[in-house]
Amino acid sequence: MGKKNCFGTLFDICLTGISFGNINLAGIVWKNDFSGLFLGDSIFMDLDALNKLVFDVVEIVRKDENGLDSGVDFALAFSRENGISADYLLELAKICDSRRMFKEEYVFLKACASLASGEVRVEAYFLSGVIAYFIGLKKKALEEFREVLRLDPEHVNALCNQGIVLADIGEKLEAEKLYKRALELDSEHVSTHCNYANLFYELGELEKAESEFEKVLKLDPAHANARCNYANLLADLGRTEEAEVQFENVLEKVPEHVSANYNYANLLRQQGRLGEAEYHYSEVLKVSPGHLNTLCNYGNLLSESGRFDEAEAQYRLVLRLDPGDVDTRANYGQLLFELGRYREAEFQYQEALETDPFHVPTLCNYGNLFKRLGMLRKAEEKYREALEQDPVDIKTCYNYSMLLFKLERVDEAKEHYLKAVSTKDFLSELPAFML
Repeated sequence: MGKKNCFGTLFDICLTGISFGNINLAGIVWKNDFSGLFLGDSIFMDLDALNKLVFDVVEIVRKDENGLDSGVDFALAFSRENGISADYLLELAKICDSRRMFKEEYVFLKACASLASGEVRVEAYFLSGVIAYFIGLKKKALEEFREVLRLDPEHVNALCNQGIVLADIGEKLEAEKLYKRALELDSEHVSTHCNYANLFYELGELEKAESEFEKVLKLDPAHANARCNYANLLADLGRTEEAEVQFENVLEKVPEHVSANYNYANLLRQQGRLGEAEYHYSEVLKVSPGHLNTLCNYGNLLSESGRFDEAEAQYRLVLRLDPGDVDTRANYGQLLFELGRYREAEFQYQEALETDPFHVPTLCNYGNLFKRLGMLRKAEEKYREALEQDPVDIKTCYNYSMLLFKLERVDEAKEHYLKAVSTKDFLSELPAFML
């Protein structure tokens, strides 16, 4: 059965370079106005102007998809006109952060950067880059980090974070250059070593990735995200006992760690330890009830355990939360197929292919459905479509070979059968192929 095994590599983004820049400040209460908004020993007296600034920025940002730039222009002009300093804009950004108003936070940080000078200016640009990345504005994040590095070419955190964004958009060689430069400036910069390890992992350079993870854990043994990613790497290398040790180490110190619980559950499920896997999926859902990959994989586990009603409920929950989740539609269709509910299975396959016409597991499963119904020509069409996308997909090669044997096209059948059985994962996944 198709499953989501996204390991979810955890980037280690740097949040701040100097002490005032903690963007997760607590204890700031925003009521209906800004009475009591202090900076050091001073207080901003024109509360009406401050309230107007905030509420106008909120309106600009929320009514227009391109409102961030307009919001920055407005905040900058309004602040100059009303004598609102960079320090006050920074304080407004902190208040927005405490209320999870991240777009408005970005506006005030960017306006602050334009008005400020020295370290405050550098750090405001830096934090606006961090916020832009967190809200999915990668192009803006790159712009902010580039401005930081124009002002301070040796800002190690900005080098690291720009590398993260570049790696995330596929510019991995450029990311590597930035990581190397950051480590030239600070050879013990933990976040850079961690992200460099992630980059090697994604590039398939697993030995180099392991070396970087080991450096991180030597410098910071309590680094939970790095240890979780290292465990994923060990699992990829087939060193499952070592991977378990790393996952358990993370969870001993941080029992609610979502990625460690999720990935450990996936590993346990692959080993057939379904009871233990279920426990860790449940731990994820206690902390993050809407974690879609967990909901999907938990549904797969329930299906594999023969708890079909519970599995169906799980899949339906995922599809309510995200109707476009193709993996879940494929898995739900497979469950319905196995229950003999062929018309409902076909509906799920059709919905999945409407979202992603090239989704290989769905194309293969749809071929299996046609084969079961005796519609052999249509079955072959779907298998061929799947193999156009992935010529060595094990499940498709195997099931197509069975169809070809049935059609007495023996030479073609042998060709596809040999492709399937020559892969290392064939025996472990064989029961899923027997359709």
